[in-house]
Amino acid sequence: MRRFAAALALAACSFATPAHAQVSPGEKITKHNADKLVGIAPEGVIWCVRNGMDIDVVPYEEVPIPKDYRQATEQYSAQVQLTKDRMLGNWVAGKPFPDIDPNDPDAATKIMYNFERTHYFSETLYLNLTDADTGSLHRTANGDPVYSVERHFIPEWLRILRFQGRLKNDPKPEIEPNHDQVFYKAGLYPLIEPFDLKGVGGVSFRYLDQKKQDDTWLYLPQLRRVRRLSTAQRSDALFGQDIDIDSFGGYAGQVPWFEWKLLGVKPMLASMHGRRLPPEPCKGDGGMTFC
Repeated sequence: MRRFAAALALAACSFATPAHAQVSPGEKITKHNADKLVGIAPEGVIWCVRNGMDIDVVPYEEVPIPKDYRQATEQYSAQVQLTKDRMLGNWVAGKPFPDIDPNDPDAATKIMYNFERTHYFSETLYLNLTDADTGSLHRTANGDPVYSVERHFIPEWLRILRFQGRLKNDPKPEIEPNHDQVFYKAGLYPLIEPFDLKGVGGVSFRYLDQKKQDDTWLYLPQLRRVRRLSTAQRSDALFGQDIDIDSFGGYAGQVPWFEWKLLGVKPMLASMHGRRLPPEPCKGDGGMTFC
């Protein structure tokens, strides 16, 4: 059994509370005062700031929970069970575990199920013409960070269709009949860029049986054939990128296949309300992100 340690917050918190306020709304964090982020931002974000990415601190804004998701949580959460082998039982819709005691030995596993059965989308996710850059970060002789784009990826569509937990579109709360016995079906297809991967695409099934491996198939235009992707390759770099399939969305693997540990609960800085669409590069991004 592989082990994973996860430090996850139970709820969004305002960072302006005096008891732990190291930064304040209106403040700019740069590489010169990046130490202020220690303990309230992930180490990766601190590394980015120390390498040239600026952060503008803004007041806390609540992330509203949709009414239908709240109602489903109230209706179904009392019946949800977690088995000894970390499987989820009797879940229908909504948040599986709305009230989690940090001292519960299964707290981390329950948090991960809440993350997986999120309110951000309950049945369909369609992303058109999303793009991603991969490359290296290095410094010039003057010490300035430079981001070199080695590969630029554009898939025409990323689609996910959930068969359970549906709240907005009929059929609700699940699609029946479910002949393939899947929790969801997903597709990433076709790739438009880079040129050498143009036309490549894939579909994946995740089953209701959490002990069953996902099924994933790739279409390779060079061969004009569909090929099954080994389950072990879900944790390999995809198409030469710096990310693997199981890392999509933060974590896209099977929750019960890992042992999870809650390391702590604390307020942290987070970027939850994007205001620039399409993304807009800016001077103080350190070459790594967008304004």
